[in-house]
Amino acid sequence: MLTKQHAIVMWIIWFAQLQAAFIFQFFLAGGFSKETNVVEPMAIWLWFLCLVPLVLATGIRWLGIPKMTQPNQQLATMIIGLALCEASVLSSIFLVAPDYPQYQIGILMVAVVSIIQFAPSYATPGYKLEER
Repeated sequence: MLTKQHAIVMWIIWFAQLQAAFIFQFFLAGGFSKETNVVEPMAIWLWFLCLVPLVLATGIRWLGIPKMTQPNQQLATMIIGLALCEASVLSSIFLVAPDYPQYQIGILMVAVVSIIQFAPSYATPGYKLEER
């Protein structure tokens, strides 16, 4: 049974992970870079390394979490999805940023949108989608 405490914990974890993406950017990457990318195109494996976790996280959010009925299952699944989003942020900081700072910021923006989709409105007591 979903309680108010479960919902509060989920909202706190979600908010902390959302803020972590920006904290990583400012403390690990030194803020938003104004430099330009190198001339050579970025390797495809770097794109995959940064974007595949976001695709997996989106699948978890929209295909996995709606099937969960227990709050503990929802919480664990949400944490896995958020960890995938943060993995993308960290990969872009450490692997992409040195040579492609503008791409790194783009990946950060997509990752933040991916984190936002995990907002646990589905775990808030009283929240129920109407069935048609």
